Amino acid sequence: MNITSRYESLERNNVVGDFQFIVMEKYLSQDNDLPFLERIVMKLYFWLKEISLSEEKGFGLDVSNVTVEKIPLIVTPVSNIKLKRIDD
Repeated sequence: MNITSRYESLERNNVVGDFQFIVMEKYLSQDNDLPFLERIVMKLYFWLKEISLSEEKGFGLDVSNVTVEKIPLIVTPVSNIKLKRIDD
């Protein structure tokens, strides 16, 4: 992707245009009803993702042009939530 400015005066000097990249990063939500083994596998996956190369560095993006949006990942939603009504 060519991100140099489209203005002729800036394009001659290879000045980067006004860009903002948004990286959507998933995290494991607490609202999951996962079995023990699956929970361990998911935590291991997210731990490996945390220590590995970030997407910003992988794509070679400048940190000042990147916004990271964190999105909760819900694999198995909780089905039986027991709520109790309290009268005042």
